[in-house]
Amino acid sequence: MTTAATQHHHIVIVGGGAAGISVAARLFHALKQPDVAIIEPASEHYYQPLWTLVGAGVFKKEATRRQEKKLIPRGATWIQERVEELCPDDNTVVTSSGQTIGYDYLVLAPGIQLDWHKIKGLEGHLGTDGLCSNYAYDQCERTWEAIRTFRGGSLYATKYAD
Repeated sequence: MTTAATQHHHIVIVGGGAAGISVAARLFHALKQPDVAIIEPASEHYYQPLWTLVGAGVFKKEATRRQEKKLIPRGATWIQERVEELCPDDNTVVTSSGQTIGYDYLVLAPGIQLDWHKIKGLEGHLGTDGLCSNYAYDQCERTWEAIRTFRGGSLYATKYAD
């Protein structure tokens, strides 16, 4: 479906997490006055790579949270919406409000999608009885608690892949 873009940017980055912000910062460092838009709905940014160190008891989880607007590189356009549809044939994306954003180049850095319900037996038990994860803000401190209070028995570290 061809739809006229309501905005057009030379570079559109989908995702304002660590990857999206880093790419935008590098573009502003390397290019003179780049036309960059970052599409990110969240008003708070969570630096997820640091959650491993929260789980190790080195940092408090609050140290990983910042206001998104303070991390968007100066000069970049922040579109505070969610991308609902990619239209690569038209070089556009459609946002949650129905806005169509055109681009010359697209960077996809949307982050992770947690599907806890896909792990048999986990639903309703995460955060209890030593079950924890470093992949969620509300869970990462529980890893350190589980390690700190571990008194023996079996300890498993797993990575779930679909």
